Amino acid sequence: MKLNIKTDINSTETYKKLFAKLENPDVTYQNFVKNLAKYHFQVKAVMQDILDCRDSMERLNSLNEKGRSLLTMLREELDNLDLYGRESGDQKYVVELESQRHLLADLLREFKEANISTLFAIEKAQRDELLKSRIEGDESVLRKRKKQVNRDGLLKMTTGVTDQLLSISRQLADTTQRSQVTLDSLVSSSSTVHGTQSELENTAGTISQSSKLLNKYGRREFTDKVIMFFAFLFFLAVCLYIVQKRLF
Repeated sequence: MKLNIKTDINSTETYKKLFAKLENPDVTYQNFVKNLAKYHFQVKAVMQDILDCRDSMERLNSLNEKGRSLLTMLREELDNLDLYGRESGDQKYVVELESQRHLLADLLREFKEANISTLFAIEKAQRDELLKSRIEGDESVLRKRKKQVNRDGLLKMTTGVTDQLLSISRQLADTTQRSQVTLDSLVSSSSTVHGTQSELENTAGTISQSSKLLNKYGRREFTDKVIMFFAFLFFLAVCLYIVQKRLF
């Protein structure tokens, strides 16, 4: 099993996407992207060291510890991004969080595969060395090998790596579940936005109809005032006519 980690680290497409995000004027957003990219590339580098490791299980365990520490920092930064995105209400943080969670899921899968590949390679190298020692009948090499590695120690280290791989698998499942929850939240938010838009459209139609009725009542009020004015003039004319007839 061979994973091409170095090619991914130096990928031109990866850097193009990263630089495009860094062009965003939001400084806080830039800082999140920089930190996540840093942890991502550091984990990739550790994975490459794991693939190149053919020395011993102790060396593999040390690299695993370093990789898990970086993955923990990466998850904490994702949690900070999630919290800030919820508080700010900015949609780009939600989109970036979903993208980074997918990247984390892929990273965990590759980390697990790198460990399995190296574990098998170390065990194969140890078996080949033991077999070679038996074939050549080199007693000194065989005694030296027995001093370096004993079956109980090898079994214990193998069990430890297996437990670590199971832990990574559980973390991968947890990340996938959280990504699904975020997707469901986005779908729910989209439905709410559409519902609010429909209510606003209905409200706008009601306001438009009310405006037309008010304009109509305004014109009617003006007409009533004109009619009352002419009626008042007619009344005055009648009064003047009656007074004139009585006086003259």
